[in-house]
Amino acid sequence: MTTTGGSWPWVSEPGSIHPDPDILLIAPPDGRRVRAFQATVAGLGWPPARVVSYLELMSGRVTLPELVRPGTVVRLDSPGEDIATERALIERGGGTPTDLAAGEIAPMREWYAGFSAVLRELEGQLRHAPPHRRMQDTGHVLTMFDKPATHARLHAAGVPVPDALPEVRSLDDVLHGARQRGWSQVFVKLAYGSSASGAVALRWSGERVSAVSTVRLEGGRLYNSRRLLAYRTWPEVRAVVDGLAPHGLHVERWLPKASWHGGPVDLRVVVIGGRAEHALVRLGRGPVTNLHLGNERGDIGALKAELGTERWADVTRTAQAALAAFPGALYGGVDVLLTPGWRRCAVLEVNAFGDYHRGVLARGHDTYAAELRALLGAGHAAST
Repeated sequence: MTTTGGSWPWVSEPGSIHPDPDILLIAPPDGRRVRAFQATVAGLGWPPARVVSYLELMSGRVTLPELVRPGTVVRLDSPGEDIATERALIERGGGTPTDLAAGEIAPMREWYAGFSAVLRELEGQLRHAPPHRRMQDTGHVLTMFDKPATHARLHAAGVPVPDALPEVRSLDDVLHGARQRGWSQVFVKLAYGSSASGAVALRWSGERVSAVSTVRLEGGRLYNSRRLLAYRTWPEVRAVVDGLAPHGLHVERWLPKASWHGGPVDLRVVVIGGRAEHALVRLGRGPVTNLHLGNERGDIGALKAELGTERWADVTRTAQAALAAFPGALYGGVDVLLTPGWRRCAVLEVNAFGDYHRGVLARGHDTYAAELRALLGAGHAAST
């Protein structure tokens, strides 16, 4: 974010916010995230955010300099869950959309190329808009969507992360790199994926192999599954991993997760304004704990009590350090792994749009309200 200088007109004194801020939300208009954000804004007693879709902006029918007013807060939200937007991003990146309606795994290299191109265009438009405030830095968003780049940034900042392999293009590359390091279990992820799309938890011993994945094989094509599937033969595993490889892979050493209430547990910690106060416990039925796969929310109070003050402080410090690796970032969703016995923690991902957690409150505010208050009441920079 770049500073225009001077005091911000919505802030009459530290911590106070003008009751009628103008918010411009860039997102698929009919998505659940928009509805949730509007509910938060209404709960604050503010007017509804104005919403413009990625598709409208991509078409050129409207531009941001036309929409942004002096003092507007500009928020980007996830383009996902809207098939028309996803198809347009893939096509912008030079790809041909697959059958997204049926859940086929999208060509993620092309999706990311299209998303990058669109965000760069929006960044250029915002430079010509009136003075405003942004809830995200577009460069941060793109890095967070690039798992190898995020991993490298966190590692350079001294944030604990699982060890990772250099670029791999096939199952043979995965096995060769892992065996060189003495590993016998890895996590294979799409380099530009989200919501556990394309995730494969893979382990082997001699000729035996076991994989758990969100990928469903059907007629030689790969689809996302909302339940974890097991693969126990090398031909199946090869079909999955080699099928994912053209999309771009990021491969990490599989660190074991602590077990709690009968299953693996990890945390999504939303860091806002440098503070890690909104946390969600994810109780897994397997190694992938994303809630949309049928996993459950755990009791954060009970987990804090189990960990104790010192270990919980380690969790919050680790999450805060992860977001601090993106200087100036207002917020981010940080996935934190706890090892068995709560001995240590590591960061698995930083999510640009990882703040959609309804009912998770801190100091009486949900994530969206906390972000707006941190932006408008804590002197975050205006942008041009």
